[in-house]
Amino acid sequence: MTTATRTAIVRIVLSVAVVMVVAVLLVPGLADRLRSGVVAGVGALRALGHGTLALGDGFVLAMGVTVATALLPVLLAGASRASRPDAIRRRSVASGVVVLLLAVAAALPAAYPGDRFRSVALAGLVGVGIGALADAAWHARARAAHASGRTRRVAWTLAAAYGLVVVLVATAGSPVDGGAYPTLVRAIAAGQRLGAPGWLGYDAVEFTANVLFFVPFGFFVLLLFGARAWWVGMLGGFVASCAIETVQALFLPARFASVDDVLANTSGAVLGVLVGVVVLGRARRS
Repeated sequence: MTTATRTAIVRIVLSVAVVMVVAVLLVPGLADRLRSGVVAGVGALRALGHGTLALGDGFVLAMGVTVATALLPVLLAGASRASRPDAIRRRSVASGVVVLLLAVAAALPAAYPGDRFRSVALAGLVGVGIGALADAAWHARARAAHASGRTRRVAWTLAAAYGLVVVLVATAGSPVDGGAYPTLVRAIAAGQRLGAPGWLGYDAVEFTANVLFFVPFGFFVLLLFGARAWWVGMLGGFVASCAIETVQALFLPARFASVDDVLANTSGAVLGVLVGVVVLGRARRS
């Protein structure tokens, strides 16, 4: 596929996306029906069994906004032929402005506009950050194709220490956050009183912590094997998370195996791969 063809396809996708967003914002009741459909779908998945998508409805909707807005910088990159670092920054800023405008449009008809604006804006800006990382990784992939001997030596040492931490946390007889749970709940409640979105509850914090916990996994894989092994970091994160949840389900009665954890851990490994590509690419350029 030529660059001109790819650019034309991406521009068509962007146009369709704009029309869909405008329809959702302007057609009365369409946004509420869409939200209800998503919630119903999540409820059906929960009915499949214990631990299957146990996240709250509000957080699931916020995740949907994050995933959708993460595509913005990537689509803008595909719609243009610029590949300079300053172009990546411009696409990120433009995407952020779009998200804030959409948050304003979504908040206007809401009963509590401030709450709706903060919810959409926070989830959307997180998505823009992830999309900008993917944009930067795409443009750094050629330089990051091979890992150097120095990065491999450093990565092996850090990966060994990280692997030990993962084993200790995964095989602990009780949840590692058990002692901090009351303090964490109080902190979350205080944050919501100060204006944090309602979906930013304990399940959101726990999910985010599991994402961050597996970011080093993908990062170290990239430092060890280079950008061409990106799929090893992503697939390895999924396999390792499944193994951890299986061990917890079979041998640790005080721990709870969850599909949410597999989703969070795998997402963290994917983010770690993207970070690794960017870091390795910049190290090669310097």
